Amino acid sequence: MKRRLMSRRMKVVLVLMSVLLIGLSALPLHAGEKELKVGCIMPFTGPAAPWGLAIRPQMEIFAELINEDGGLKVGNDTYKVSLFFGDGQYMPAPGAKAARDLIYRNDVSVILGYFGAGMSAISPITNKEKVIFVCRTGSGVTYNPKKDPYVVFGTPSNEMVFYQAVAAMKGYPQFKKLCFTGPTASAKQFTEADNKTLDKDLMDKHGIGVTRVYYPEGTKNFTPYIAKMKEAGIELVSVGGNVLEVALLAKQRWEAGLKWPITETGTLIDPGLFVQLSGAEAAQGICSDRPAPWELKIVKVSPVYLKMAERIRTRFEKKFGKPLSYVGSFGWGLNHMAQYFEALKQAGSTDPEKVMKVFRGGTFETFLGKYTTSGEKIYGSPVVFGYPCAMGIIKGNQEVYLGENPLLDVNDWLKP
Repeated sequence: MKRRLMSRRMKVVLVLMSVLLIGLSALPLHAGEKELKVGCIMPFTGPAAPWGLAIRPQMEIFAELINEDGGLKVGNDTYKVSLFFGDGQYMPAPGAKAARDLIYRNDVSVILGYFGAGMSAISPITNKEKVIFVCRTGSGVTYNPKKDPYVVFGTPSNEMVFYQAVAAMKGYPQFKKLCFTGPTASAKQFTEADNKTLDKDLMDKHGIGVTRVYYPEGTKNFTPYIAKMKEAGIELVSVGGNVLEVALLAKQRWEAGLKWPITETGTLIDPGLFVQLSGAEAAQGICSDRPAPWELKIVKVSPVYLKMAERIRTRFEKKFGKPLSYVGSFGWGLNHMAQYFEALKQAGSTDPEKVMKVFRGGTFETFLGKYTTSGEKIYGSPVVFGYPCAMGIIKGNQEVYLGENPLLDVNDWLKP
């Protein structure tokens, strides 16, 4: 009897957890209103969960504000936005399962905010059902414009590695030797030919020499790799690893008596937490992606999106009783929502064919500036958004603006 009772309780707990994870945020519909079901796949469990858990509440606030303002006007219709979330765990199989759940259980019209490593496992599902899929370029992405007619790259993470490194180096104009590092898998992002072109571009345009030192997955001791970097005479390190790897690298390079600035291609979860992980002194000079709309100086953000960004920040602080310190949401979930909503408004319809027609080569205002989707030369279809490539730098326990190197047209990021 006790086992049955425990079993029932466990089922209730699992159901509640499922509701919390897959979740939705919606308001009751009124006469004349329709529901726009938006799906999002992010890691909510596993080592990459901090990113998903940090981004989700900001997306929910954005949807709340749109609904409070009367909804999203698309053609002659007004939609209230409902968000549905799936846990992709930053792995292909769970990502594919989450996509099926969102499509077949929740009937979403789009899946966005995705930054995991399983694009190729998800896109066959979304394409088959004509569900638009907004994700990223980069490692683990295999794109075919004919097989992937409903895929949009809302964040050009592959290209950002290069442009962010330049943005960081601009903050230290006295440095001329850069080291790209990260797990061995990140070494496969670019072909040898691309690397040579990148190196030539950096030297010809910026006078920057490049060294590459990669480490095995799961590395905790970076001492031998730091020694190689020191031997090569590098002056700044660009890391394609996760937050813990960057923190350990920062800590161990400091213990070795080195003060290289280190730039992380991702966004810091919390500068205060990073300081705890690496040590206060080692954390100084650490740079990362910082797509805060209100801080951008080169890229111009429209007043509409600046106002909405401030409203999201204010609502977050009121709701959670703390400042909004993580701004990576504006480069992923929030910006993907903005991109999709802008495409719907321009198409005047939620029909995926009409929306994708607008997406291909269209011009859109977003939280991170105005961009015309490009990528025809590289990806075979103009479905890639640009990016401000703004970098922040840790000073004390805070991260502040360092500089920008905007990626406006993806077609131009690699020039022979």
